[in-house]
Amino acid sequence: MLGLWNLRQLNLFDGVSPAEMEQIIGIIHIRHCRRGEIVFRPGDPCNKFYLLHHGRIKTYTHSERGQEKIMHIFHPGDAFGGLLFGTRHGELPWAKALDDVVLSFMGEPEFKRFIQTFPDLCMNIFRYIADHHASDMRRLEYFIHTEASHRLVYTLLELGQHLGYNEANQFEIAPAYTHEDLANMIGVVRSTVSEIIGQLRSEGILGGQGRHIIVNRLEAERYLDKVS
Repeated sequence: MLGLWNLRQLNLFDGVSPAEMEQIIGIIHIRHCRRGEIVFRPGDPCNKFYLLHHGRIKTYTHSERGQEKIMHIFHPGDAFGGLLFGTRHGELPWAKALDDVVLSFMGEPEFKRFIQTFPDLCMNIFRYIADHHASDMRRLEYFIHTEASHRLVYTLLELGQHLGYNEANQFEIAPAYTHEDLANMIGVVRSTVSEIIGQLRSEGILGGQGRHIIVNRLEAERYLDKVS
């Protein structure tokens, strides 16, 4: 059962009163997904708005050769779905649960009712969409002009930010993010990521052993500054 506390953890609901929260709970639906379960896939209707409360979701496509290309990894507090992806009349990517996850969602009729009932929340949603789009554009522009090692460091710093390590001088990327996942996020094969991680560890930018990756923030930022 999703309660007021769960919704209050989402930035989209900043400034909403308890009475309004009760109304929102009456509009949304709850879905639990097991690790590895497909949340949606190409061909599904593009008419839902999702909020992630627990766990991680990855969206991805496949290249012509069948290689997985990760578009985004969503964390608790993130919103996603066809109503936000701009795919209302297009095709959804794949979305898979990386952990056991808890989602709330609205179909298009509920989403319209939500917007009409709480117009002030539209600004929060628009800001989220704008921030998400700007972040994607920055990543795309950076990836076009840099080598794989810089793309990997950029991605690790971005993951650290999503995990709440904005100020930490060092932080660990959980083993749940495999070398295969990281490879699919930066457009290379797994063996290349393993080689790059070894190189970055020898340079002091990364620490840890095996799948345990420790990011030394200052060294990582200096490494990226060299190509800015």
